[in-house]
Amino acid sequence: MGLASDCRNFAFWTLDMLKGGKIKKDVNAIRNFNKATKEIQLQQQTQALDFLLNFAVNNTKYYQQYANFSTLQDFPVVDKNSIKTNFDAITSANQNKDKFTLVSTSGSTGTPFKIYQSSRKKTRNTADTIYFAKLAGYTIGQKLLYLRFWAAYFKKPKLIAFLQNTEQLDVTQLTDKYIKDLLSRLQNDSSEKGLIGYPSGFETICKYLDKVKAAPLDCNMKSIIGIAEGLSPKVKSKMEYYFKNPTVSRYSNVENGIIAQQLPNETSFTINWASYIVEILDLERDVPAKDGEIGRIVITDLYNTATPMIRYDTGDVGCLQTDNENTLPKLKNIEGRKMDVLYKTNGDTLNSFTMHAYVYDFHELEQLQFIQTDEKKYIIKINCKSTFIREQELVSLFKSDIGEDAEVVVEYVNEIRALKSGKRKISVNLYKKTL
Repeated sequence: MGLASDCRNFAFWTLDMLKGGKIKKDVNAIRNFNKATKEIQLQQQTQALDFLLNFAVNNTKYYQQYANFSTLQDFPVVDKNSIKTNFDAITSANQNKDKFTLVSTSGSTGTPFKIYQSSRKKTRNTADTIYFAKLAGYTIGQKLLYLRFWAAYFKKPKLIAFLQNTEQLDVTQLTDKYIKDLLSRLQNDSSEKGLIGYPSGFETICKYLDKVKAAPLDCNMKSIIGIAEGLSPKVKSKMEYYFKNPTVSRYSNVENGIIAQQLPNETSFTINWASYIVEILDLERDVPAKDGEIGRIVITDLYNTATPMIRYDTGDVGCLQTDNENTLPKLKNIEGRKMDVLYKTNGDTLNSFTMHAYVYDFHELEQLQFIQTDEKKYIIKINCKSTFIREQELVSLFKSDIGEDAEVVVEYVNEIRALKSGKRKISVNLYKKTL
């Protein structure tokens, strides 16, 4: 790294040491967990899980009825609504709430949500972030470009951002001029840097670079991490071409933290088993999904004793992949929120990345969105600055993927509205909102 980056790195770890070295200890624990044998990993998980479950039944009104539990599966599956409804009963009654941190989501999917996190959980989250960022190539102290919709979150004060070497980029400001100026700054800055942000923002940047027929950039990018949205193979490939660095997708949420992340040059997601138990349950019932089938991603957060999140339905869907019997499973894929999964006319689910590919197949489109309104009825929303002459080609391609007997209506709009978080969904399911 450079001198400034080295100084920031040294300052971070010195401060942690003065506070007892808690973050360093957790980073080492996570690293050692992932180097251990499967047998040792399961033993450590069992210890952490037993502590959490016993704490919950002894310190919360909601879970006290499960005091005679034998396994994790004796506990109910909960979601945002059930936690909101029973918030006081689920939150620990025997701890000082002044030491809790209130964490809230933007409510981008229509469900504003908040929980408490314990100081132990906050430390663990920091350690998780450092460990998984390192796997992607980022080291504390390097310049970090953070691309998201900042109006939905608390921006860091300028002094804090400067000390942490973070540049906060707003995804809603990605005009051609903004992107041109940004890329110019990056190429004139020789320091090592990382980029984290919404894949839809990455897509906008790549479409600009395509339009100006740019060559690969020399900006010393050491890590690129997509968050909050699915990272399509096309966008991943484009980012790696232009920025000359592996691009990975991270699966995380505000209320828990990093659940899984791709490693460079891998398509599956390495699960953060050191901090979570991950289950894949059937789309309709609280039983395990069949091997290789898509199901609901349900997690147990092993380190939050403030508002224990036991068998928490994240609202996302995916499926597990077991490489061999001697390692814990990975997430083969993450299809996004279950309410946004589209169904083919034969009842099968459509891979969300199929629709993302259309964005590059029809480069003249500004925005594109697919909506399912009934079993075989769909709407394609199109935002195009000029006359779109390939409408029938798009509809035919969509029908070949969704079903030839689909009823497809095309709507032209001036803007496809973004969520409160700044993310813009490529698919919306109005037919099956709950499964």
